This record gives sequence, C-alpha cells and structure tokens, in this order.
Amino acid sequence: MDTQPVRFLLVHGSIVLLVGLLAGIPFWVAIIRGQESSVVRAWRVAHTTLITCGLAILVVSLTSPHLVLSAGLRIFLKWVFAASGYSFAFALVVGAGIGRRALTPMPLGINTLLFMGHLIGAAGAILGSCVFLYGLL
Repeated sequence: MDTQPVRFLLVHGSIVLLVGLLAGIPFWVAIIRGQESSVVRAWRVAHTTLITCGLAILVVSLTSPHLVLSAGLRIFLKWVFAASGYSFAFALVVGAGIGRRALTPMPLGINTLLFMGHLIGAAGAILGSCVFLYGLL
C-alpha cells in the first residue's frame, strides 16, 4: 500500500486543524472585548469551520487505505481536500480579520479573492466527498 497520500492528508489536515484552533484566539478576544456580533460571528465561523474541515481531512486520510479507487482518483482526492482546506483557511481567516463575508464576488478586489476562496473550498469539499463516497461503495 502506498502510504504517501495518507501522510500527505495527515500533515495538511493537521495544519488546517491548527489554523482553526488558532482562530479561536481572536474569537475569544472578540467575545471578551464585547465586539459587535458580526465580528464574533465571523471568528466563530472561522474557528468551527476550520476545525471541522481539518478533522474531516484527517478522517479521510485515516480511512483512505480502505477506499477502492484508481491511482488517479487517489491523487485527486488528496489534492482536492488539501486545496479545499487551505482555501477555506485563507477565506475565513482573512475575511474575519478584515470584516468581509464575501458572499458575492463584488466589489472586485479582495471580495473577489475571498469569494473564490469560499468557492474553491466548497467545491473541493463536495467533489472530495463524492469521490470518497464512491471509493467506499
């Protein structure tokens, strides 16, 4: 069995998990300083989403030896989950830090960049989950 995809996902899932845990610090600061509810919400979303995303990548890594997938789909699975995790990490942390939700790509500029981070994160999570489920069947 090739353990490289497992190790790859373990490393990158752990990094995304760590970013999510670290996002708990500004979340905590926003709460104790009594900042606006939108600021608290943004850091809560970043904190919980990235922890969840990191844990999901770790689960995929640990269960991937049991998947029945071609070599190409295994490579796709590892890269799509890593890209998804890092895209979400960028978009959620930067967005919370500058006070932008970026639910649309407009106005052009940082909003577009953050929106693309959310889009790549969501698309990667969905595609990766579909391939993961396919490998289980």
